[in-house]
Formats: sequence, C-alpha cells, structure tokens
Amino acid sequence: MGLSVGAFLVGGLTGTVAASTVFFVTMLGNFVISTVLGAALRALSPKPSAGGSNRGYQTNQIGPAQDHAVIYGEVKVGGAIIYDEATGTNNKFLHRVIAVAGHEIDSFVNFYINDELATVDGDGNVTEPTQYNDKIRINTHTGSPDQVADADLVAESGFDGWDAQCTLSGIAYIYVRLTFNADAFPNGIPTFTTTVKGKKVYDPRTKAVAFSSNPALCMRDYLTSGKGSDDTTPYSYGLGEDIINVDDALVISSANVSDQTNTSAGTTRYTTNGSFTTAATPYDTITAMLTAMGGSMWYAQGAWRMKAAYWTAPVMDLNEDDLRSGISVGTRHSRRDNFNTIKGTFRGLESDWQVTDYPEVTNAGFVTADGGQVSVADVDLPFTDTSITARRLGLISLERNRQQLTVNASYGLRTLELQVGDNVRVNNTRFGWVNKEFEVVQWSFGLVDGLDLQTEISLRETVLCTNEITHSYYRRLMSLL
Repeated sequence: MGLSVGAFLVGGLTGTVAASTVFFVTMLGNFVISTVLGAALRALSPKPSAGGSNRGYQTNQIGPAQDHAVIYGEVKVGGAIIYDEATGTNNKFLHRVIAVAGHEIDSFVNFYINDELATVDGDGNVTEPTQYNDKIRINTHTGSPDQVADADLVAESGFDGWDAQCTLSGIAYIYVRLTFNADAFPNGIPTFTTTVKGKKVYDPRTKAVAFSSNPALCMRDYLTSGKGSDDTTPYSYGLGEDIINVDDALVISSANVSDQTNTSAGTTRYTTNGSFTTAATPYDTITAMLTAMGGSMWYAQGAWRMKAAYWTAPVMDLNEDDLRSGISVGTRHSRRDNFNTIKGTFRGLESDWQVTDYPEVTNAGFVTADGGQVSVADVDLPFTDTSITARRLGLISLERNRQQLTVNASYGLRTLELQVGDNVRVNNTRFGWVNKEFEVVQWSFGLVDGLDLQTEISLRETVLCTNEITHSYYRRLMSLL
C-alpha cells in the first residue's frame, strides 16, 4: 500500500501518469520508497489537446463567474469582461473593464482593436487606426497589491457605479472608454486584446523578483504560488508548496540551461510564454509548462526537483558487481507508441499570435527503419512562441521516443546517490555494453526478502556521448536551426 503524492494534483492519477510518486515506508515487503519520472517523460509526449484552459483568454469573455487567467512570459491575451456601464447624454460613452490576469503583471506592451495594432498616446487616447482617433481611451492597471481605483472611471461613473472602493488590487486590468460613433464602430463593440509581460518571479540566482520568461523560474513560481507572504493567505492558483520543498539548486541549473544562447540560431534555448486559466488542473498546467523546456520534474526526498532537456555527464558507472538481481530488458515500444515524425502547434509574434503549425520534424532513417511508413505524432506547445524553439522541442520528443531500450534491475546501496534524471554508464559483458549511457527514470528503495536493503532502478537508453564533440540527442539541439 502507498500514498501517491502526485494524486492530489488530480484525482485518479497513479503510477507513471502522476507527476511524481512517493511511497511511505512500510513494514517489510516490496520496494516502498519510490520516485518516478512520470510527467517528466510525458512532458513532450503526444497527448490530446488540453483545450482552451491552457491557452488562457485569447479574446474577450463575459460570464457570471469567469476563471482567473495566469500569464508567464510575454503573450497576447484577451480577458474577462467584468464591468460595463453607459453614461452621458443618449448613453454617449461606454465604459468597459477587462480583467487580464488574476495577479500582478510586469507591464502592458501593445494593444489591439479587433486584432489591429493600435497606437496609444501618453494619456491613453487611441490615435491609430485613425477611425478610432478621439473615440477610444485605454487606461491600464498592472494589479499591484496597493493599486487604487481608476480615477477617470470613478469620476465619470454614475450613481452606485464604479467608486474608490473598486481597486481590483491584485488584478491586472484595462479600462476602456468608447465614444459612440456609427462610422467608427460599424460592427458594434470591438474586441480588445493586449500583449502583456506577465508575472514577476523569484530568481534564486539573484535573490530578486522580476519579470522573466525563464521556464525553470516560472515553474518554481507555479509550485510555490498559493500562499501569501505570511504563508497563510491563499491565492487562486499554484500548488502553494513551501519554498524549502523546492530544490533550488536544480532550479538554478535548469534556469542556466534555459538561458543559453549557444544555438546556431542565436536564440535563447528555452522560454515560457503563455497563459492559462484556473479552470486547468494543476497536473495539466504542470505538464503543459514542462513542454517549454522539454523538461522533467519529480518529487524526491521531500522536495520538488526539475531538469531542463539537456545532456548532462554521467554521474556513476554501473557493472555486474552492482547488481543484486537479474536484468529485465525491454527492447522496443509497441507500434502504437512509436513515431518517426513530429508535428504540432505554437503561438507567437511570427504567427500574429494565432495558434498555428510549426514545421514538421522528421528523421528519414527512422522512416526507413519503420518500413517506409510515416508515423506522425502531435505535440502541441502552448507555452512556446517561436517556430525555432518549437522545432528544437520537437526534435527532443522525436529522439527521446526512439531511445527504446529500457533496463530494470536491483542494485546495491552505492546507487543511493542516484536520483531521477541522472545519467549513468552501464557495463555488462553478456549484453556487450561498454560505457553504454542510460537515464534514470525510476528509483526505488526498501527491504526485500531476507531484510536486504536494495535499490530498484529503471533505466532508459540515451545516445552515447564520449567527449565534448560527440553529440547526444540533447547535444544535437545545439546545432539545430
């Protein structure tokens, strides 16, 4: 019997489907302390679309109880319409308040009216497109905890309307005033969207809170959001994990990898730029956010741990002397789980912020090995905003899927030093393995028959990398595009 820590994320998740699994120590019997690379391996695996909740508000929504939107990185968003009021002679003015995010954001970048880029002067008046000149005014509020009510709206609102108590503290929003003009608005009230630099996040490298699109920092923020500064005040999103329960050493390592620009395209290796609503389950949100860094995350030894997709040097050599059992070897996926081509969607500036396909990633050698039959997998990337990064992540998914050799065995206590995500070298005469590299995808520890303490480890093949020049499937990403 055991308790799945990952199961609290969404009911019914068990085994390798949960983001991580930790079993409490019990009396005798099977291995009972376990960490599993579940969502880690599935972060870039084909899956059904999570729907609109993992894309946030892309247009203006109205309803009696709209979900909060959460924004990481820079992205174009709509919002929830939370207030409408008409004032003036013959209801000349329409006042509309659109909540953009359920938290403080860094800044508003651009504004769009019916998807057309608008020019706004220092007073918030729209000057371009010219049809809206002197017809639309836009005021912005970033959602600071101490923000005050919009002075213009308070002054112009009618009796029992918007007053000084309507601060919307902690809510980022725009207030739009429209002046009626049949020529300016022939199709009625336009849609307002905006490009936003989203949530400010804590960086353990600098000890500062600032805007960042770094996926490791954004993931850390999501894990720890949910409690106020006094650890008691709830917010409406995030896991609310205690800061001490996040391995900041691995956060820093993943953040440094994500910030690298040594790709041939000169782009930052990984960024998170996307939005979701609180209608999305934490499991779906974490899995979607992990795709932005091809990442893995697990819970082990009382802490959340993460790793960006990047080749790391093996930390241990294993041979026959380390074994405490026979070896179970799996050589291939089922045909259903095998693919040789990746396609999917992304959304960013180059697609005019529309969800669109990124270029397919395929491998002719894999197609040949599969008898010439093209097998396509869909990998959608809701937090990726460029086709270059999308192709890089698609290659990770493709190459990872083709590393199909898995090994399960029990080992001596020397392997207590290993954790999920580590690479190891395996030497085995019978199988002809000499310094063959594997990644630890599951690690277990406990008592077996005879009260013998052992670890049980599941390994998955990676591509051999013997020096700084030879590339593994992660190193290939450095030269992609």
